[in-house]
Amino acid sequence: MAAPTPMADVRAANAAPGSLRRTLLLYLGALLAVFAVALLFAARDYGQRAANRSYDHLLVSSALSIADSVALVDGQWQVDLPYAALDLLAMAPEDRVFYRVADSRGNLITGYADLPSPPRRPGTQPQLFDAAYSGETVRFVVVSRSFAAASAQGEVQVQVGQTRRAREAVAQDMVNRALLAIGVLSGLLLALVAFGVHRAFRPLVRVERELSRREPSDLKPLDARVPREMDQMVAALNRFMERLSSSNETLRAFMAEAAHQMRTPLAALRAQAQLALDDDDPDDMRRSLQAIERNATHMSRLLNQLLSDASVIHRSHLQRFAAVDLAETVHQALHEALPQAGPAPRVQLAMTAEPVQVHGDALLLREAIKNLVDNALKYGGDGPLQIALTVEGGQAVLTIADHGAGIAPADAERVFERFARGEGAPSGGAGLGLAIVKRVVDSHGGRIDLSNRPQGGLIATIRLPRSSS
Repeated sequence: MAAPTPMADVRAANAAPGSLRRTLLLYLGALLAVFAVALLFAARDYGQRAANRSYDHLLVSSALSIADSVALVDGQWQVDLPYAALDLLAMAPEDRVFYRVADSRGNLITGYADLPSPPRRPGTQPQLFDAAYSGETVRFVVVSRSFAAASAQGEVQVQVGQTRRAREAVAQDMVNRALLAIGVLSGLLLALVAFGVHRAFRPLVRVERELSRREPSDLKPLDARVPREMDQMVAALNRFMERLSSSNETLRAFMAEAAHQMRTPLAALRAQAQLALDDDDPDDMRRSLQAIERNATHMSRLLNQLLSDASVIHRSHLQRFAAVDLAETVHQALHEALPQAGPAPRVQLAMTAEPVQVHGDALLLREAIKNLVDNALKYGGDGPLQIALTVEGGQAVLTIADHGAGIAPADAERVFERFARGEGAPSGGAGLGLAIVKRVVDSHGGRIDLSNRPQGGLIATIRLPRSSS
């Protein structure tokens, strides 16, 4: 036989688990079976003890009656065997009865001489025991009686035995009756368990039916009445659908805005290309090609920011955070954001000597800082770009200041919206940079503020909680 392949092992490991309903019924049925077996053994034990009590009472009464019939006359033992005593035991005709009367020395007075001896010396109380005799198990009782006369005194031991057939029959009858009762009771309990399991799973069935009837776009919270044990599951499902609905809304808004933003430059490119084709004048054709190049550059920048925005949305939802060295991240962002060709912009960097670590995603933080630096380089005027990283209590504070025109107070919050642009902003921007920064900062539990410098320029301040490690 060929050995199972790794793929088969994977399929076996990923196989769907069995039915929860079937599992519950199996375990509860097993519990009922154990309970029924325990009851059966208890009934058997009770039947044995009840039968022993009943027949032991007759056995002792018979032995005492025989003992009462013994007399010591002139030093001689006389036994007037009361057959009525043995008749008590004759109530069980399938059993055989044995008896023996002996003196204290063991000398036989009457009866069977080979009856087995008791396990211990007889006392004042009747002694009951089981022993093998005549090929089967026999129940014996031994009683002692002392006699005193004018001429002599002595003691006799009376031993009476009875086979256990009637006892076993009585015990078996009680077991049979108990077995019938246990069977009926187990059946009723099993039916009750099945009904209870069915009732317990009805809320799950209702939830399943409600979800199956919904349209894929219907992500409103479930309003099903469920037991307390299912509250957390339903709450988690509602939270999941809320996150999914939010993600879908973000995706729809993104697609709608992206389509709107791409439509304009595409239409402009087409129109300018048509003009270039229709122009015979080289100067007009050159101007049309320059316009095409500007729109293509703008479109390329828009596409890059759209892809960056999509990446930020995806990674923000993943929340794969770890300890990040914020100072190192700032250096990496500057290296990627500053132009490598042409005159390098002036940058004044002030970094605290204290290690600054935050809990977050290094790629997202680097992307946010790059967008702020890019925004400051575009709109920040001719002055140097001032970047500072400090620590205030339990927060890491990153400031990026430029020497541009600043921002109107009415635009301080609106510019964080996707595709939003401030008043007087130069053309060519996509309106996504600050929205990306806002999303990244919010996903890290931080805050971003924009404020104008008294001497002119804009200050962007990011506050992030420091990592405890």
